[in-house]
Amino acid sequence: MEPTVRIGHPRSPKQSNDSASSNNDAAVVTAPNIFALPTEVNYQAIGFVQTVVTRFGSNRYELAFQVGGVETVALIAQKVTKSTTSNYHLFDALRGGENTKMTKKAGHYIGKLRRDKDQPQGCYTLYDSSREKQQLAAFVYDIPTLLSQVKEGQPPRKMQAVLPKNSEGNALLEEETLNIKHHNNRLMEHLHNGTWQHHDLVAVQTRPPSFHEGQYRLNFQGRVKIPSVKNMQLEDQVGQTFLQFGKVDDARFHLDFKAPFSAVSAFAAALAQFDL
Repeated sequence: MEPTVRIGHPRSPKQSNDSASSNNDAAVVTAPNIFALPTEVNYQAIGFVQTVVTRFGSNRYELAFQVGGVETVALIAQKVTKSTTSNYHLFDALRGGENTKMTKKAGHYIGKLRRDKDQPQGCYTLYDSSREKQQLAAFVYDIPTLLSQVKEGQPPRKMQAVLPKNSEGNALLEEETLNIKHHNNRLMEHLHNGTWQHHDLVAVQTRPPSFHEGQYRLNFQGRVKIPSVKNMQLEDQVGQTFLQFGKVDDARFHLDFKAPFSAVSAFAAALAQFDL
């Protein structure tokens, strides 16, 4: 990993020095809708939607799209401080702005990421803001015991995630649609039991890093600059990478993703990393 450190915080819009896109890309590359699955017109040269996540203190996080050298804040996460378990409320910054009051009654509240306090592992579920609280993704961390950390040092984190496949464009019957929603609201169960394979779901897990010259390493195609336990890539069972996340300075982390991740579900994966 390169030792270069880049300093700065994003604003909307803002000129981006560490975006890998050029001004020529701006004519053909566009940012996706925050809930939509991205397509080829949203991918930069390395094959991902490129974003940057900025941490402000310990309770606020912002995701900005990086397109054509400009960073535009699209999502904001506010950690709930008075909660029995970790709970992040998510807001649409494109609709409500960056300085609007962050409450569930606000018109730009879009959902939450919540940690399950009853699970022995680090289990997180992403919900939308609908009355039914539709599940959009589930994440599980294998948290090493204190004894193993003492014996082996800090090992790479291991995450599994499950989320719905792309069903856009399919003419689904009402009964089929209800069946998909039913299974989507049991994402954690399907991940634990391995039954995601029998439904319209996708499971991914962290790519194991190589160990070279005393350090764990992954190839981020130049997008990650600083070694960190938070750095990760998520891949499917055949080794295709769908998400990568890594540190570029003390407060900024590049988050790149492709379908089946949306901006919201990719942001949730990053928030789970911050919470551990």
